[in-house]
Amino acid sequence: MDINYFLPSNLLTNSALIKFILLCLVFVLVLLVAVIIFNLSNDHSIQARKKVVQLNNKNQKSILFNIAIKFGDRLFLRNPDEDSLAVDAKRLLHAGYVNKNSLQIFYGFKILLILMLMVLVFLASPLFVIVEQNIVVLMVGALSIGYILPSFYLDNKITARQKIISKSLPDIIDQLVVCSEAGLGFETGLQRIVIDAEINNEVMAYELGMVIAELRSGVDIEKAFLHLLDRTGVDDIKGFTNAITQSIRFGTSIADTLRAYSEDIRDKHLQAAEEQAAKLAVKMMMPLAFCFFPGIFIVILGPAIISIMKSMS
Repeated sequence: MDINYFLPSNLLTNSALIKFILLCLVFVLVLLVAVIIFNLSNDHSIQARKKVVQLNNKNQKSILFNIAIKFGDRLFLRNPDEDSLAVDAKRLLHAGYVNKNSLQIFYGFKILLILMLMVLVFLASPLFVIVEQNIVVLMVGALSIGYILPSFYLDNKITARQKIISKSLPDIIDQLVVCSEAGLGFETGLQRIVIDAEINNEVMAYELGMVIAELRSGVDIEKAFLHLLDRTGVDDIKGFTNAITQSIRFGTSIADTLRAYSEDIRDKHLQAAEEQAAKLAVKMMMPLAFCFFPGIFIVILGPAIISIMKSMS
């Protein structure tokens, strides 16, 4: 295929070179805006999260935050659909975005990404003939990608965060059992676990720290852990909450109850791992059939086919 079909004849002229450089700069700007906005609104540092008010005030001064918030407020949230907003707000909370303007930033980022991708396609149209001929299709594609990509990224963040919480929950329960058997109170044991978790599990350290803060402010244990369930969306925490509240309500040993529940969670994770392993054979059939077996057939049958063709000719 002739490369001149894709590139105009005057690509090396000054005008085309300036357009090409401008195209690259816009592409880099899109990536930088994506990284900056998401990183600023999701800081996993425990020390920073303890100063969430100061962070919110600081973020209000950011130009990117102000632009995203204005876009989100005026174009998406002016006539809001309460049900969809509640769903998106919960998704952002599950992903760890605790900034008070996270919802506005999320919608504003969608708009900014759509505009930047459409500008990118527009600037690329004079440089590439194939882009100029299909500019309408590419504009629609840029609009779709800009709208879907943030949601796709958010879903991945939710899945990754929930996996971290779900995998670390049995170890947290075991540590709480040890603290209870050592004579520490429930709240004191949680505080000790938070101190240890700050080193290697900042997500659980933050969430349990929020539970401790609510307990110290007078919130009931059951409500505090239900709030934890709302913030994380992990179903195992619901059973953990029920186990603790029933143990306190009926006066049974918290250590024995938590030990039994920890074993149940590990059995559940083991069964999930065995289920994934059982699916592996079925999932490998297509890659083997289309990637591995054709090569084997060519190596084994290729010489024989060549010999038969030579003998027949």
